[in-house]
Amino acid sequence: MTVALVIVSHSAQLASGVAELARQTTKGAVPIIPTGGVGQVDDSNGDILGTSADVILAAIQSVAGPDGVLVLFDMGSALLSTEMALELLDEQQRATVVLTYAPLVEGTIAAAVEASLGRSLTDVKRAAEQTAQVEQLRKLKPITQDETIAEQTAQPETIPMVGEVHEISLTLRNPAGLHMRPASLFVQTAARFRATIHVQTRGKQADATSIMSVLSLGARQGDTIVLRATGADAQAALAEMITLVHADFYETPSAPSTANSVSQSSLATATSTPQQPNTWQGISASAGVAIGPAFLYTSTVLDLSTVQQRTIAATSIATEQQRLQEALQAAAHELDSLAQHLQNRAGKAEAAIFVAQALIVRDPALHETATHLIEDQHLDASSALTLAAEQYASQLAKLDNPVLAARAADVRDATSRAVQRLGGPHAVQQDLSSLSKPIILVARDLTPSDTAQLHPEIVLGICTTQGGATSHAAILARALGIPAIAGLDESLLERIHSNDELGLDADAGLLYLHPSDELRNTLTQRITERRQQQSALKAAAQSNMAPLTIEGRRILLRANVGSEAEAEAARLWGAEGIGLLRTEFLFAGATTLPDEQEQRTHYTRVFQAFRGDREASTVGPIVVRTLDAGADKPLPALQQIIGTTTEANPALGLRGIRIHLAHQHLLKQQLRALLLAASDTGVELHIMFPMMSTVEELRTIRTLFTDVQAELTQRQALTPPASSHIPLGIMIEVPAAAVMTTELAELADFFSIGANDLLQYTLAADRTNTAVATLYNPMQPALLRLIQQIANAGHRAGKPVAVCGEIASDPHLAPLLVALGVDELSMTPTALPAIRTALTGRTAQELAVLAERAVNAKTVAEVEAICAAKWLT
Repeated sequence: MTVALVIVSHSAQLASGVAELARQTTKGAVPIIPTGGVGQVDDSNGDILGTSADVILAAIQSVAGPDGVLVLFDMGSALLSTEMALELLDEQQRATVVLTYAPLVEGTIAAAVEASLGRSLTDVKRAAEQTAQVEQLRKLKPITQDETIAEQTAQPETIPMVGEVHEISLTLRNPAGLHMRPASLFVQTAARFRATIHVQTRGKQADATSIMSVLSLGARQGDTIVLRATGADAQAALAEMITLVHADFYETPSAPSTANSVSQSSLATATSTPQQPNTWQGISASAGVAIGPAFLYTSTVLDLSTVQQRTIAATSIATEQQRLQEALQAAAHELDSLAQHLQNRAGKAEAAIFVAQALIVRDPALHETATHLIEDQHLDASSALTLAAEQYASQLAKLDNPVLAARAADVRDATSRAVQRLGGPHAVQQDLSSLSKPIILVARDLTPSDTAQLHPEIVLGICTTQGGATSHAAILARALGIPAIAGLDESLLERIHSNDELGLDADAGLLYLHPSDELRNTLTQRITERRQQQSALKAAAQSNMAPLTIEGRRILLRANVGSEAEAEAARLWGAEGIGLLRTEFLFAGATTLPDEQEQRTHYTRVFQAFRGDREASTVGPIVVRTLDAGADKPLPALQQIIGTTTEANPALGLRGIRIHLAHQHLLKQQLRALLLAASDTGVELHIMFPMMSTVEELRTIRTLFTDVQAELTQRQALTPPASSHIPLGIMIEVPAAAVMTTELAELADFFSIGANDLLQYTLAADRTNTAVATLYNPMQPALLRLIQQIANAGHRAGKPVAVCGEIASDPHLAPLLVALGVDELSMTPTALPAIRTALTGRTAQELAVLAERAVNAKTVAEVEAICAAKWLT
């Protein structure tokens, strides 16, 4: 048997065509059922466009089997019909059916190939969804043959090289030549060897280890570059460079794209949504449709030309040169962290821009130029760096290759980080919280602090040129039900202006500038349909607030939030409380850590957003996680307090509660702000601490909290319930804590399992390292056994045990977590109805069988089979 596929499209012809293509690709090895239209025929127009839950139900039942069924669909309303069909399935069949937002054409082909190899349902779904991450390559500006010949035949002034010189010539075949990502690989490769390497092309010569020098060459597809190298590793270096160039810098081959090109992933939508010029294709990050005026959010880059030049005394030259070096190093480390963070959330390709920016601030030519300016012109470090960076940025901006010319913004963006650290001016931030009219937000990317300002009634849609389905903007958009597209071509930032009318079709990943009347009408109709669907879902969620019990055992469903808007969404989607408030999301973009009053204001707004107009006594608890920074969660504001540190392994370094234990005044400040905010709003406050490892740590934390609460009580600053008992819990993320749960339960009021880190540390598999991605799977038997051990220890002590994170949002894993003994699940707000449905009707005997089989499994594949199987009680 193999995983079966069901294709749901508004068009019967389209569904049949996609299915036939997949069948021919796999030679009929995979059961594939097309379901298109509503099953009726119009005499004049043929099949009626639409979807039918009855037709979809019949298709799923016809191929249902123990290996499972993957359903792919073309547009948002097809999702509604599919979900209705699932409701009509019996419980055992429903457990083996999975839906995916993967592109209909590419996703179906990838899924069919994976299924034909006998892969699991999880692997088939993953293969389909990976097709959405293929980068859309830009179309280069046409170059005349005469211009190309003139540039390539120009003879550069050869820089003398010492020792035996080795020389090779290579032709660039990758679509965009030496643009940012290939250039960064080029420079990183050259820098690994003990060799001096120069590169020549188009009448210019550059140091192969200087990214700005390499970019300034303007090398395009078809250009011949000459590499000259000397030194001990010269030959080995050239051999590696040959491999890199011949591999086309590992870029995915594809036909050149244009600003108004549309990929095949939008083919399904094209049958019912008119196409037009000024259209961009991106990655669907959150489903939905929107029409509204653009709001261009581009203020995060400092304008270097506005930095005032300041001179210094000759006696300060050495000091300023040292400050320059430290600022560049700090900016590079910050960019390294951002790259690692983005790679974890959106993939290596999207993180490459920050890798390249880190190379920019480490560039020896930039450092040397700024250092000489300090010495020769007696400029301070900020002024010298600004002048040097603007010089290189201007050189890039003058290139006639539009892709490379656009990289001037990266030079300014990267170096502005160091300029700000040197006391230079800061970029003027647009206040997203002050927006008063509905808009579609267009940005290069959104930070956690940006997203924390968004209000769903104002932000109709989100479009970013960076990120992907796991970026901060995507996570927030899904939590709020805001349509979002990521990975759009950066050219739109120059083509679109604020107040331009945009049409956003996030179901297909399409963005339209100045939509036609026909397109506007089509999108408006879909918006109306979606609002009706959303209203029905929210009404159902709010009406179905009866306690979830399994034969007398109470299961709590709570929400993860990181902003005021997400807290409001949690209330609207019927959360029984907030199971995780990520406080670091509120301050991640700040250059200075907010003081006690600022934090109190932030927390009060979030608490009030969740409470709404309800009586405080009727609102579920709000579990706040204290500041969880470090490793893959860089927090620039902390560096002014704890300093800039470089750790060989940040995941095992100063992060989470360890920062607060080392700087206890920061923890006391946050605890005071939380208690005062709880007193202001009357909510039931619970506090938990991340990365707890030992009993000694927890004892210290409890003492600090007792002191803070006593201090505020003595000042009569607190009112009930903040002045009474506040439950204090810990995150179980470290295997040491999992082993010591019996002892920790004597001090902690509750446990919350941080499954992401617990999995990472248990398997010794860095979750940001794609080389060990196969190990990082929440169905690892070792993780499941640890979760059961933690739950058992908590229950013996009478302490509740929760799981927060993406694992709790998975309808296939939620029953397993409850079976293992977990009492509370905290998840993305919009996942609440699906998780409630997945748990409703379960019996204690069912869960006992599931738990026994899962903890006795030996492999991930066995666990997946157990979760998908039609097992009996």
